[in-house]
Amino acid sequence: MRKALLALAASLALTAPAPLALAQAHDHDAHGAATAVQTTPADGAMGAAPLTFSATFAHAMRLTSLVVTPQGGDPSSVDLAAATAGTTVSAALPRLAPGNYTIAWTATGADNHTMTGRVRYMVH
Repeated sequence: MRKALLALAASLALTAPAPLALAQAHDHDAHGAATAVQTTPADGAMGAAPLTFSATFAHAMRLTSLVVTPQGGDPSSVDLAAATAGTTVSAALPRLAPGNYTIAWTATGADNHTMTGRVRYMVH
């Protein structure tokens, strides 16, 4: 019985989905294969208050929305008036005090392909 439980536990551990460490959004390459969108800060990271947010895509995108929400607080939209398209896009963040934040973003490609994502970050 004990061996059967250990075998079941090992089987479940091997088939459990791996966590997405870089971002919660995916892009697709020319062949339709999913590629992770890399963000800075990375989802789930913690450290000093970041000065900028950036996202790297498989093809050129433009940030169209960036909203920073402190845990238990009101969301704040980041001004993206000067946003340009590129495979890596970035925007200045407001000053972040110690605490937990969610950074929600939307990006659009030249073909009107829209992607969204969310990054959780803790400022120490």
